Order: sequence, then structure tokens, then C-alpha cells
Amino acid sequence: MTTTFSSTQQRIYCIIKTFGENLATRALTIHQTWARRCNKHIFLTATNLTKWNNISLPILNLYDVSDNYIELSIKVFDALNLIIQQSQPYDFDWLFIADDDTYVIMENLHQLLYHTRKPLAFGHLFTPKNGAPSHLSGGAGYAINTVALQRMLPNLQTSCSQWYVPGMEDVYVSRCLQYLNVSLNGAIDDYHHRFYPLDFLTMYKMDVPKWFLDYNTLKSYQGFNCCSLQSISFHYMTREWMNFIEWARYLHDNE
Repeated sequence: MTTTFSSTQQRIYCIIKTFGENLATRALTIHQTWARRCNKHIFLTATNLTKWNNISLPILNLYDVSDNYIELSIKVFDALNLIIQQSQPYDFDWLFIADDDTYVIMENLHQLLYHTRKPLAFGHLFTPKNGAPSHLSGGAGYAINTVALQRMLPNLQTSCSQWYVPGMEDVYVSRCLQYLNVSLNGAIDDYHHRFYPLDFLTMYKMDVPKWFLDYNTLKSYQGFNCCSLQSISFHYMTREWMNFIEWARYLHDNE
């Protein structure tokens, strides 16, 4: 399928966090499905690529960080550091960062994002009921505009250095953005979230874990009322679910 973009649409650069062991499975499925509707996309990993030289994927491979979850925050900050230092003007307007088990309806993400001179980030905003600062969900994916990225450039190794350490990537990136006065926004319409840190079936059945209830600020519903009609992303999606949604939603695009 050939994807076309409106001249007025914001250009979205998708960064998909993955691991070497997932390149031939999760990453490949995303490459063949929703990532095709990004303006451009790349898979972020830190592995010995000689083991995967038979896989043709756009990859940003980092060599000074371990390919594991505990160092995911460093991996993302390293990638941001490289991307932000690219020659300007950038060939994208928003950076969208997601996991390799996230499914994204890119048309709805394009509909959400807009041009602004204000530094902004969008995603599923976790608001802990214990009073801790809010943060964006990494699993649901989050979008950062280039205005915010340019604000990060001189500060990643200085003002944000306390978060440039192993740990919770989504929390640490959010803390850095908040410190730099970047507005974190939870995309909500008609009392629904639009980015989901859980898969659709879990939301549909409302069979949610306790941590979701601890973080959630909106009333939740069972059935199709669980989710926005303009939903953007779901997390913990299997490859089978991704392929099914792709087939069901875009079936006629290939005719």
C-alpha cells in the first residue's frame, strides 16, 4: 500500500523501541503494518546486527548501551541526542516514540497533532493518586514536537543529567520535559483517553490491573464504550492482533 500525505499534515518521525531478539518478529510486523503510515520510521536497538543481517529494516543501532529494559531510558536519551543534533530544519515536525508491542492508528495521530510554536508532548498522561508528578506512558507511545526537542538539545547532558541514567524511560523522559517547561498533554475526547497503555481487549472487558486504576483519572466503561472512536494507540498488542486490525481496517486499501 502506498501512503500519501497532505501538504498540511504534520510530518511524524516514528521511533520504535525494540531489542535484537524482536527484530525478526515484533519489529518486522510493525514495519509491515502501521509504521508504513509514518512519514518515516526507525527501530531503536542496541545489539550485534550481524546476527540479523538478513532482516531489512531501518535501524538506529546504539553501541554504548546494553540491549535490555533497565537501560531503555539511556537508549532513548542517546537516540534523542543523536536525532536532535541532525542538521536543521528537521524533515519532521513531531517525534513519536513507541514500544514494539504498540499498535498505532496513524490517521488519528495525524489528526491530533498540529503546528505550534509552543513546546508540547502528547500521550496517555499517568497521574498517580499518591501526588507524584504526572508522566506520559511509554507503552501507549508519546509525541514530542520539534520545538520541545530543540529545548532538550542543550540540556540532555546538563539539566536533565539526573534522569540520563538507567531506569523508567517514560518517567525519566517526562521529568526532563517537565523540568524544561514542556507541556505534557493527555489526549482526551468525550471523556475518553485516546492513547491506551493496555490492549483493546483488556480495555473492552475492563479486566485492568490495579496500577491502571491507581493512575487513571477518567471513569472507565466496559464494551465498545471503553475507548474513543478516535483512538490512537494500544499497548501489549500481539503480532496476530496487529495483523488482524491491519487487515480489517485497511482491507479495501489494497484493492
